[in-house]
Amino acid sequence: MIALSSLYHSPTKASALLCALCASLVGGSFFVQHVLLVEPCPLCIIQRITFAALALVFLSIALLGQRPRTQRGLLGLALLLVLLGGGVAAYQTQLQLAPPAASAACTPSLSYMLDTLPVTDVIRQLFQAHGDCSDTSFKILGLTLAQISLGIFSVLLLWLVPALRRQVPSA
Repeated sequence: MIALSSLYHSPTKASALLCALCASLVGGSFFVQHVLLVEPCPLCIIQRITFAALALVFLSIALLGQRPRTQRGLLGLALLLVLLGGGVAAYQTQLQLAPPAASAACTPSLSYMLDTLPVTDVIRQLFQAHGDCSDTSFKILGLTLAQISLGIFSVLLLWLVPALRRQVPSA
């Protein structure tokens, strides 16, 4: 078993573990969608894509992490993705705590919007309050998936900031 201090001081080892975590989250989201038949909202899709991108970045760090400059750049990219995903999860959590009016209870799916609207309109639609993004009917241990995602993005942020600080060369 890898010691926690070893993970803290080795972005390469920790990144392999974080890659597995992010890949598991993406797999879990497909399980929830296709087996439990819970249709994801557009904000959920963005979080899924962010976790998939993070899995690839963490895999790259694990494989190419011996080069300090490459590792620093990839850790910076991971930080940007975590901030993006965390922002989306925080926004969705806020929507769930104060859902929109009943008139906004239905919205088209992301695939339908991509097929029928220009990309700029789709992006604008994603960040407007929609009823299905505020749905709280599916919970795990009393938490919505957005709240769980926000917690995971927060933990990743708590690991990434010190990891990046350790990578900054002292002058």
